[in-house]
Amino acid sequence: MRLRTRLATAWLLFLAVTLSAQQATLAPPEQLTDGALLYRLDDPSLLSPPGPVAVQALKLDPRKVTLEIGRGAGAEPPRTTVDVIAARRPGAIAAVNAGFFSMESGRPTNFLKIGGKVVSGTSRPRGAVGWSDRSGATTLLFDRVAVSSPGKGRLEYKPLIDSSPREWSRVQNAVSGAGLLMLDGRELTEWTDERITAGFDTTRHPRTVIGRDGQGAIWLITVDGRNPAISLGMSFTELQRLSQRLGLRSVLNLDGGGSTTMWAAGKIINHPSDPTGPRPVSDAILVIPRERQARTADHQ
Repeated sequence: MRLRTRLATAWLLFLAVTLSAQQATLAPPEQLTDGALLYRLDDPSLLSPPGPVAVQALKLDPRKVTLEIGRGAGAEPPRTTVDVIAARRPGAIAAVNAGFFSMESGRPTNFLKIGGKVVSGTSRPRGAVGWSDRSGATTLLFDRVAVSSPGKGRLEYKPLIDSSPREWSRVQNAVSGAGLLMLDGRELTEWTDERITAGFDTTRHPRTVIGRDGQGAIWLITVDGRNPAISLGMSFTELQRLSQRLGLRSVLNLDGGGSTTMWAAGKIINHPSDPTGPRPVSDAILVIPRERQARTADHQ
């Protein structure tokens, strides 16, 4: 028993040193606020074969900031650019685009839950992330999930891998993407259950990602693409390589392509790929410092 304990302790120490060494290779970050660091990566070796790449990565302390979902607004289709969605939320310090949506109607096409209310469900089990605030920290939940309404106001959550329907019923906010890339340190290589479009995983695209590292920090990441002078984008395999570089253990690919946008410090800081500029989207993930969230709640 003592030997096993010593071996387990040594293994945990090895993991901690490895993760620290990986993150030590990053350039010094910009501090947006207490608990929010912005890293920029442009290492060509993140791609295979190597090539130009531009990555913006927010590392968030879940005890000092929390996440919310903001919606697009206005006339049909109800879509708004990420910077405008963020500007409507007092206290927001950063934001990225979130879930998939219909370009025609502007409405979300997959699982979306805001403030405990399911806005949209999905019959196909897509990779999803949910979160709630517990004991003063934001906790993320990852899995592949289908959400349906069998009638009489009931909802059925059907996670496929390593969580329970009860856990998904209890999260306050959730959004699904297309491609659960890592779960608790295990790289996933098969996405048949998610029924993603052929070639979506192997072709390089602009990407938006949410993840959690081994110390519990939350990461929001954008990868620019479709611009050979700046960045080629990433495939799923390359996103997993990036995730390993950052020490992430659970990772979800969100909506990307022309939707990929990161807003921070009052401006859009990535390079959206649409020729017309940032694409209006259905919803966005917002970063809110906890002290500002509390002040806002006090004034409501």
